[in-house]
Amino acid sequence: MWDTNLTKLTISVNQKQTIIIPAKHVLLTDEALYYLLLVNLWGPAQAVCVLGIITNILNIIVFSKQGVRDTVNISLLGLATSDLGSLITVLYINISFMPDFTALDLPFVGRDVMYILSWCHVIFTRVSTWITAYITLERCLCVTAPLKVKNLFTPRRTVFYLFFVYVFMLTSVCPVFYTSRAARIFDSSNNRTLLGISFLEDRDKIERVAFMTNNTVPTLAFCTVAICTAILVSTLRKKSKWRRKATTSTAKTVVADRDGKVVKMVVLISTIFIICYFPGAAVFVVMLLDTDLRIDGFQKNMLIAIFSILFHLESINASVNIFIYLSMSSKFRLTFKNMMCFKCNKQSGCKKQNK
Repeated sequence: MWDTNLTKLTISVNQKQTIIIPAKHVLLTDEALYYLLLVNLWGPAQAVCVLGIITNILNIIVFSKQGVRDTVNISLLGLATSDLGSLITVLYINISFMPDFTALDLPFVGRDVMYILSWCHVIFTRVSTWITAYITLERCLCVTAPLKVKNLFTPRRTVFYLFFVYVFMLTSVCPVFYTSRAARIFDSSNNRTLLGISFLEDRDKIERVAFMTNNTVPTLAFCTVAICTAILVSTLRKKSKWRRKATTSTAKTVVADRDGKVVKMVVLISTIFIICYFPGAAVFVVMLLDTDLRIDGFQKNMLIAIFSILFHLESINASVNIFIYLSMSSKFRLTFKNMMCFKCNKQSGCKKQNK
C-alpha cells in the first residue's frame, strides 16, 4: 500500500515537472512591419504632418500679429508652438523609415534616434494636452463665472503657466533620457561601429516613474477637458434658451447661430482631442505592464507599428486647428485674410515693377 501511494506521488510530481510552457511568438514580423510603415508613414501620415507644419506656422504668425495681451491668444500661441514641435519630430520619424534614407551611410543607429525623438514628441504632445485643458477651463469659467475670470486668468499668469508646463513635461521624461546613454554599437551587417544608445540594467524601475507620470498627467487633462466641456455646453444651451425667449424674432436667429457655433466648436475640439490622444495613454499603460512591448523588447515591431498609428492620430489633431479657427473665429479669419491679401498685393506690386 505504501509502495502504491509512493508510485502515485512520483507520477504526479513527474507530470507537474513536464508541463510545457508555450513559447513566445512575434506578433508582427519584419516584413509585415515594413509594408505597414510603407502605407502609413510614407503616405497619409507624411502628408498630414507636412500640412500640420504649414498650418501651425500660419497659426503662430496670425496670433503674433493679433498680439499677446489677450490670455486666449497667448494660450493658442503656446498650443500652436507645441503642436509645431510635435509635428517636426514626427516628420523626422517618418523620413527615417524611407528606404532611401535607411540606405544612406549614416553614422548612427536610426531606431535609437527615433526612440529619443519619440520621447521628445511625447513632451510636446503632453504640453499640448495641458494647454488644451487650460483653454477649456478658462472658457468654461468665462460662461459660469465671468466676473472672476479676469482676476484669475491674467496674461502674466498664462505665460507663467505655459512656462511651467514646458518645464514640468521635460522633467517628467528625464528619467527615460537618463536610462538611455549614448554608446558605440557594432553593426555586424555593415561591419562597422555606429553611434547608438545603451540602456541601464535597472531601467525598468526608473522608467516606471516616467510611465506613471506620462499616464497620470494626460488622464487628468482628459478629465478636465471632458468636465469643462460638459459644463460649458450645458450652460450655453440654458442661456441660449433664455435669450430666445427674451429677444425679438430678428435677434433670436443671430443669438442662436452664435451660441450654436460656440457649442459646436467646443464639442468638436474636445472630441478630436480625446479621440486622438486617449489611445496613446492606453498604450503607455500596456507598456508599463508588459516589458516585451518596449523598443528593445520581444515585441518591438508591434510597438513601432502602434506608435506609427498614434503619431498619425496626434498629427491630425495638431493639423486641424486652423480650419476650426477659420470657421469659428471671425477675428482669426479677418487677420488671416488681411495677412494673405497683403502678401498677394505685395507680390503683384513686385511683378508690376519688374514689367
